[in-house]
Amino acid sequence: MSFLSISRLEKYVLRESVLPFILGFSLVTFLFVIDFLFDYLDLLLTKGVPPLVVLELFLLALGWITALSFPCGVLVAALMTFGRLAQDNEITAMRGLGVNMARVLRGPLIAGAVMGIGLGLFNNYVLPETNHRFANLTYSIHRKSPAARIEPGVFIQDFENYSLLVKEIDDKSGEMTDVTIYDYTEKKSPTTILAQKGQMKYIDGGATLRLDLYDGEVHAVPGEATENKYRRLAFDQQTLFLHNAGAVLKRQDRRSRGEREMNIPAMEAAIAKLVTQKEEKITRIKDKLKTAGVDDPNGYWNAAHPEGSAKVFGAAAALLGKKQKARSDTTADGRRVSEIVQMEEMDLKSIERRIDKYQVEIHKKFSIPAACVVFILLGGPLGIRMRKGGFANMAIAVGFFLLYYLMLIGGEQLADRGLFSPALAMWMPNIVLGAIGIYLTFSITGLGPGRGMR
Repeated sequence: MSFLSISRLEKYVLRESVLPFILGFSLVTFLFVIDFLFDYLDLLLTKGVPPLVVLELFLLALGWITALSFPCGVLVAALMTFGRLAQDNEITAMRGLGVNMARVLRGPLIAGAVMGIGLGLFNNYVLPETNHRFANLTYSIHRKSPAARIEPGVFIQDFENYSLLVKEIDDKSGEMTDVTIYDYTEKKSPTTILAQKGQMKYIDGGATLRLDLYDGEVHAVPGEATENKYRRLAFDQQTLFLHNAGAVLKRQDRRSRGEREMNIPAMEAAIAKLVTQKEEKITRIKDKLKTAGVDDPNGYWNAAHPEGSAKVFGAAAALLGKKQKARSDTTADGRRVSEIVQMEEMDLKSIERRIDKYQVEIHKKFSIPAACVVFILLGGPLGIRMRKGGFANMAIAVGFFLLYYLMLIGGEQLADRGLFSPALAMWMPNIVLGAIGIYLTFSITGLGPGRGMR
C-alpha cells in the first residue's frame, strides 16, 4: 500500500476523532466549572461582586481548567473513535487489507505529541499569567467589604452619614415598606425621612445604593438654640444615593508569585536561590555543632542526615542532645546551642519543602502534556478491544482520567510534604497508565507478548 493511501487513512482517523475530542473536552470542562462554582459562588454572592468581575474571574479560571481538560479530551477521542471503528468492522477491514494497527495509531500519536507540545507551551507561558491574575483578583475580592445588606427590622449603619430602617423588603424586587432614614449630613441634629414605600437598587458596581422613596415626609429638627423652626416637608417621590465605599472592589496586585504563577525559568531561579540559602543554613548548623564541642561537624551532620538533607527533622539536634547528655553537659550554653540547631533544622526543612513545591510544578508542566500521548496509547487499543463507540466509552474515559487526576493530586501532596520524589510523584500517573497502554498496544499490533490476544 502506498504512502499516500496510509496518509489518507491517518487523516480519516484524525477527522473521526474531532467530534469525540470536543465532547470529551467539553464534558470535563463542565465538571470543573461546576466544581469552581461550588468553591467560589458563596464568596462572590456574599461580597456583592459585579457581574463583569465574576465573568472575568471565570474566564481566568478557564486557564487551569483547560490545562486539565485537554488531555481528557484526547483520551475520550481515542476511546470513542477506535471503539466506533471496531464496532463498524472498519478495523477488521483494515486488517484484511494488511494494515498493521501500529500504522493506524501513528497519526493519532503524532497528533497527540503535537497537542502535548502546544499544551506544554501553554502551561509554561500562558497559564502562569492567568493564574497570577486569578490570584490577584480573588485576593482583591477577599479584601472587599460585603455590600450592605438591607434586613427588615434592623438598623443599617453601613452608609456614611446615614442610618436606615425598613419594616419589610422583597429581596427579589427590592421593594420596601415603612422606610425610616436618619440623615447626619449636617453634623447637628439628624434629619428624619419617612416613606410608606420605596425601591432599592445597587448601582456603580455595588458602590452606591439608590433609594426611590414614595409618599413620605422629611422632618428637620433645629440644631442650634437660635433655630426654633421645626421643618416638615411632604413629598410624593424622592431619590437618595447612599454611598458605601467598602463595597467598591479595589484591585490590588500582589508583588510575590506562587509556584503556579511562575514559568520554568522563574522557578529554576527561585530554586537556585533556595539552594544557596540551604547551603548557608547547613554551614551555620555545622558551625553551631563545632561551637558545642563536636570535633567533626561534617561527619556528625552526615551521620544525622545520610542523604544530605533535613528530611529527618531534628536529627542533628537529637544527636547533639545525646552527646551533651553523655558528657553531662547540662549548662545553659549547651542547651541553648542544641535549641538553636533544632531551630536551624526547622528552617532548613522549610526551605527543602519550598524547593520540592517548585520541582513538583516544573515536572507537572511536562507530565500533563505528556499524558496526551499516554492517553492515545491507552485509549486507542482499549477502544479496539471493547468494540464500542458510544457514550459508554466516554464514561470509561472519564473514569480513567479521574484515576489519573487522583494519582496526580495525591502524588503532589506527598511530594509537597517531602514524602515522595517530586519527579516520581508527577510522572507516576503517566508511568502506570502508559505501561497499561503499551501492553494493550502490543496486544493489538502483534509486536509484543500479547500478540495472540484478540
